[in-house]
Amino acid sequence: MAKPKIKKKPMTLEDFAGAVHKDYLAISKDMATKADLDRCATKDDLYALSQKMVTREEFRELRSDVKMITDTMVTKADLANTLGEELAKSEYAHQLEEIRNRVNALESKLGIKPIHRAS
Repeated sequence: MAKPKIKKKPMTLEDFAGAVHKDYLAISKDMATKADLDRCATKDDLYALSQKMVTREEFRELRSDVKMITDTMVTKADLANTLGEELAKSEYAHQLEEIRNRVNALESKLGIKPIHRAS
């Protein structure tokens, strides 16, 4: 048995206008409104922003300045070594060492555990 052929109804101008209107309504849902466009940045806004931004060259200069400062900074270890050396040169360094030794001797005679002190 052969399938009956369905005859398509020819498209009229009204059908075409209806299809176009349906597509227009679907597209208009995704379109930006005037309020949406008012919130967008203008050329003047973008230019003002670009004037505030740092250029690559300025960023490189800033980076090199930070590196130079970081390289010349004194570390805590360097400072501790320098302080230790200067204290060792002090006229009272010998007296302090004698007092430390005497305190350690007294602590050991009394049975007191020695406390770690900063040198």
